[in-house]
Amino acid sequence: MLLLLAASVAAAAPAGMPTLAPDQLRPGQKAVVKTVFAGDRVEEFEAEIVGVLKGGRAEGDLILARATSERVIKTGVAQGMSGSPVYVDGRLIGAVSSGWSFSREPLFGVTPIAEMLAVLDLPSRPDTTGSAGPTGVEPAGGAVRFGEFRWEDPPAATGEPPLAPGIVTAPAPLGVPLACGGLHPAALAEARRLFGPLGLAVTPGGRAPAGGPPADSLRPGAAVAVDVMTGDLQLAAIGTLTWRDGDRVLIFGHPLFQSGDVRLPLSTAEIATIVASDLTSFKLGVRGRPVGTLTQDRRAAMSGRVGSTPRLLPVAVDVAGAARPRQRFHFASIEDRALAPQLVAIAALNSFLESGGQGGNQTLRWTLRMVRRGSPTLMLSDVVAGDSPPAELMNAVAAPLRFLFNNPYAALKLDSVTVAIEAASTREQWTLRSARVLDAAVRPGGSLRIECEVERWHGGRSRVAMSVTVPEEAPDGRYVLWLGGGPELSRYEALRLPGRYRPTSLEDAWRRIGGTRSGDALYAALFASAPEVTREGRDYPELPVSALVLLAGGQGAGDGGRRGDAARLDEQRVPFAGPVRGELLLSVQVDAKAP
Repeated sequence: MLLLLAASVAAAAPAGMPTLAPDQLRPGQKAVVKTVFAGDRVEEFEAEIVGVLKGGRAEGDLILARATSERVIKTGVAQGMSGSPVYVDGRLIGAVSSGWSFSREPLFGVTPIAEMLAVLDLPSRPDTTGSAGPTGVEPAGGAVRFGEFRWEDPPAATGEPPLAPGIVTAPAPLGVPLACGGLHPAALAEARRLFGPLGLAVTPGGRAPAGGPPADSLRPGAAVAVDVMTGDLQLAAIGTLTWRDGDRVLIFGHPLFQSGDVRLPLSTAEIATIVASDLTSFKLGVRGRPVGTLTQDRRAAMSGRVGSTPRLLPVAVDVAGAARPRQRFHFASIEDRALAPQLVAIAALNSFLESGGQGGNQTLRWTLRMVRRGSPTLMLSDVVAGDSPPAELMNAVAAPLRFLFNNPYAALKLDSVTVAIEAASTREQWTLRSARVLDAAVRPGGSLRIECEVERWHGGRSRVAMSVTVPEEAPDGRYVLWLGGGPELSRYEALRLPGRYRPTSLEDAWRRIGGTRSGDALYAALFASAPEVTREGRDYPELPVSALVLLAGGQGAGDGGRRGDAARLDEQRVPFAGPVRGELLLSVQVDAKAP
């Protein structure tokens, strides 16, 4: 059996590259690991085999080794060593891939080379458009939503208590240093918050001198980078190349996100140094020059080819303010469904800070422009103000992108994204405090006059006059008058007209969220009780009973929550220079005999 296994490994490996299978290893054997400690020079350190943990088809085998080199005993096994090839008796056994935090000795896990080589045989889609497949990492925050828009209803609470955290005793994949070049210091905490849950350790980065090592420098043990954003902000995941045969390469020894079939840009890299830490040591590195495309992101490795590089999503950010000239920043991002929204958001924040933006007590007006082939351009605009407007800006920009990228119907492919930011040095923010209807009753076809009292942040109160029109055909009776800010009105409406906030396709979502209410206005809306059905992306309001039965009875599975019980008869808005918050409900009388 051992001979058969060895023969199968040899058959998987290219001619001239000797390998060893886990079953051919024994504790105490001497090993040599190749990696880069500084610059782009591949060096070696010594280790010894500890044993082999046999796994199943899901997790695979894990070779355990211990570094014996004084250099690594001092620094520890560092993040960024992922993919460093390990040799026993001159034969390749696998790549450094895992370790333990706070370990008292430099123990590390090695992914067997046979499992890594198997990734090379997986089929890849022939097209070269796009830069990533759907990541296996779920977006932070659970269910994906944008304002009140959801793809599905939230799951019912089970009432089960959360599991208590335990002591982590299993080896974990080595974290991947995310080298960040051009990142403003004030954006560092936000970058760590965004990328930390994805297994990316944010570190300083930049561009390699003279452009970095060329493609022909890629050999086992060389430093490599997976670019996730380029341009005025450069973000690259740093690791090590395990194996190369012609233009085919294997890196990391573990997944980046276990995305499967991908299109991610591969670059060379240089290492500044290894930072030793009792928690987890890590490499400080910088990206070099783009040299190829990674096409597989699997449990055992990432694989790809040296040569052409994939297309990245063009992103532009314009920043303007009363005391600063307009500036434009340019970026290119991968189109991964979890990372792309966060990358655009961090690019917007970084551009704002680089152009002289400040912290709290200011007002930021933003516009997000998304261009998609075959669809009208989608424009979304709103305003944020508060104690931390930059953080609110990031969340506001990321939310619609996250919602669209995570739709369950079709992959989102954008031609370009542009974010425009207008900054005001004052905090423009209002709260609705009270309101009264000036007419005891109103006739059908008449206007209902309203007086609202709003309070400005750190300012006085003022009155705002508004009116809504009652339709000619409105019957006598009591109606609901809603007053308040845009997000609150959408929340109220989503409870009564849920079908309008549950898109049934990517195109339906693209159309519906284009009409999202902004928060920089005071709204007045008149509602009546009336049935509504949303079917196949179309709304059927104020239905007679016969039509209601016909439309509702023919709905497909899962559409039961798309029936509404209200009709919006009229809606008016008064614009403000900043966000308006608060809401009030008033009952009004419609009477044909009213004066």
